Amino acid sequence: MLRIAGWILAVLIAVVGGVAWWLLIRPLPQVDGTASLPGLQKEVTVERDVWGIPHIRAGSLADMAEAQGYVMAQDRLFQMDVLRRVARGQLSEIVGSKAIPLDKQFRLLRFGPAAERDAALLDEESRTAMDAYARGVNKFIEQHQSKLPVEFTLLKYKPQPWRPADSLAISGYMYQTLTNTWEDELDRAQVTARVGADRAKALYAQDAALDHFVVGDPDRPGDGAQRSGNNPDDEDDDDDMAQDSVLKASAKSPGVDHQDLSYADLTSALDPAIVEWVGKSRRDIRHALGSNNWVVSGEHTATGKPLLANDTHLELSVPPIWYQMHLTCPGWNVKGFTLPGAPMVVIGHNDRIAWGFTNNGADVQDLYIETFNPARPDEYKVNGKWLKAQLVDELIHVKGAADEHLRVVVTRHGPVMRQSGDTGYALRWTATEPGGLANTYNRLGKAQNWKEFREIMKSVWGPAQNVVYADVNGNIGYVMAARVPIRKKGHGEVPVPGDTDIYEWKGYIPFEELPQAFNPEDGLIVTANARVVGPDYIPYLTDHWEEPYRTARIWDLVHDRHDLRPDDMLKVQTDAYSYPDVFLAEQLVPAAKVAAPKDSRTQKLIGLARDWNGIADADSTVVPFLEGTRRAALKLILQPVLGDDTELYQWRSMAFLQRVLTERPAAWLPAAYKSYDELLVAAADESVKSLEKNSGSARVEDWPWKRFDSLEILHPIGHAGWLQKMFSITDKPQSGTSFSPRAATRHHGPAMRLVASVGDWDNSLMVIPGGQSGQLGSSHYADQFRYWYDGKPVVAPFTDAAEAAIRKHTLTLKP
Repeated sequence: MLRIAGWILAVLIAVVGGVAWWLLIRPLPQVDGTASLPGLQKEVTVERDVWGIPHIRAGSLADMAEAQGYVMAQDRLFQMDVLRRVARGQLSEIVGSKAIPLDKQFRLLRFGPAAERDAALLDEESRTAMDAYARGVNKFIEQHQSKLPVEFTLLKYKPQPWRPADSLAISGYMYQTLTNTWEDELDRAQVTARVGADRAKALYAQDAALDHFVVGDPDRPGDGAQRSGNNPDDEDDDDDMAQDSVLKASAKSPGVDHQDLSYADLTSALDPAIVEWVGKSRRDIRHALGSNNWVVSGEHTATGKPLLANDTHLELSVPPIWYQMHLTCPGWNVKGFTLPGAPMVVIGHNDRIAWGFTNNGADVQDLYIETFNPARPDEYKVNGKWLKAQLVDELIHVKGAADEHLRVVVTRHGPVMRQSGDTGYALRWTATEPGGLANTYNRLGKAQNWKEFREIMKSVWGPAQNVVYADVNGNIGYVMAARVPIRKKGHGEVPVPGDTDIYEWKGYIPFEELPQAFNPEDGLIVTANARVVGPDYIPYLTDHWEEPYRTARIWDLVHDRHDLRPDDMLKVQTDAYSYPDVFLAEQLVPAAKVAAPKDSRTQKLIGLARDWNGIADADSTVVPFLEGTRRAALKLILQPVLGDDTELYQWRSMAFLQRVLTERPAAWLPAAYKSYDELLVAAADESVKSLEKNSGSARVEDWPWKRFDSLEILHPIGHAGWLQKMFSITDKPQSGTSFSPRAATRHHGPAMRLVASVGDWDNSLMVIPGGQSGQLGSSHYADQFRYWYDGKPVVAPFTDAAEAAIRKHTLTLKP
């Protein structure tokens, strides 16, 4: 019996091992030897280092792009396919009915038609790169039909051929991630209607005490600003709108319904995980987005040469949204980060310059209130006349079910995103204007100096980014380049009447009028999604800036340093100090002396806050207490005017709270409280109740920050059970808050980190929160995670000699 049991166990182990090899190891890409890539003009070499980062060496732009597409498909094909399907609204084809609401939302945005149109508008160089990239992807798909990544096997489908328009559709997905504000405009309209104009001005004020402006600061005349004049078309600061129409609007998008389904097998069970992953990402990104970048001149560094740092804060996923790559051909020698499905390099450096991005937040979306004809629902009013709307029947193929149809109504402004009765809300967006998806940032890698850099930036449509710059000649700079609308009237902060031409766009802010700076006197430029333009800058970009606290902390850590090295910049990127929580602690300690807490645990935590150093450590019980107090205090202040809908207000809420608690105006103090001290202590008591409820424990010692903010980096199909254990990275305690430079939240954070050591490129640092490969069986699936998580440096060599020292594989691609 023992022998039989032993044989059975051996057979089981062999079978499991064989299945694992078949699913996970067999699909791994070839990284040594030679492979055929028939579209090439000449041989291309692909050298991979110990991290699996490829260096593609080619004799032409077309060959380089084709090899890049092939290599990207080797490592990230499933991720590429999911991203293009999400952007085009085609997820239901592979995951079934659960994805129908998500597909309908993206079909409304019209990225598919916009990408097809813009693919036909590409200039010669861009078309060459896009076509070649698609050829490379398709050759890999063609050659590996029987050895696709495991996700295709589990979901029982094969990828369709790649097209240049797919790369542009993914650009649309990033636009949606970075510039999608139309729902905020609806929320703002409702809040304004409820609280009144005076309170709304306080709620939506763009001023904050800790802002550090890049240009337009009257107290910083030597900011190096390179822009002239003002916006002569900036006529009116106020938007007139029909409040009643806004409040009557349905909360539902046309044709979007949620369904509750059961699942019969493994493949079906995987389907909702992908939908949940994408849907949750989109909801969270809307208010959790952020990034850091800064550049210092040689006077702040140990080498006398500039240093540039960048970490983009996006949804964290396995595999990461960024992919590292070094590309070389005549006219190009660039290393950095690119997106799956996008040719060239988006962020990084070449042998002359370096650059990095943060989201600017310029308002490039407007909602127009359209009035439809009750007698003929396909007509809408324009200047007293009825015009016929464009009606589009979007056909959505659904796996295992009948096709779905979505009726999309398009006015002169764009698709109707929401409708109730005869009132609709049409979206105009620079992303879907002709050329919007085709002109992005992938050409920066060939710029050799500030002049060439600015020339390339002139052609960029968006998404609007704060781009910092440094070069080997010691120069530093900043440019915010994008197509930002000039409105005839108002600023588009809320929905405006669409039946008149009064609120139409007149054009875009000229490039020379956009914020730019070159070699500021203090040798420092910092951006972190907060306000970058001061009162002396006239053209309107937005008033919806993010909180100023990360910017302020970075500035404090570097502005008086003169010995900075790459490791020092990395320490700033991983800093866990939280300004808002320090402010609340300073407010709470004296408040508790005036108004005693009702809960003894509140008094204990206030005592701990008195001696707290401001570092949001994962083991700290003070941090979740202060975070909870912040949320409770804001809710108590807003409830008298917004009732139970306080979540409608998602602006610079901490800056507003800080202003109120500092100035203590009687107008904002709820009648239920005699003083702000009493309100603060009540909020602290509420925080304690919430911590007990959410933790399931009454003990303060059981409330460490890591219990509420542990890191989860999920794979699209790894959301629960054994699939989560296999594919995802979960339950990792982390220090920091969303207000810290580290930007530590549960599902969002630094999706990459770059420190460019200008002129000494071999000492630059690059890391992603996972690995290069999206294939579970690869040794590069998550090999960078520990370095990213611990804040340890990963050196990114650039010169041939330095790269040769860590080269591990060489693949020759032959025509």
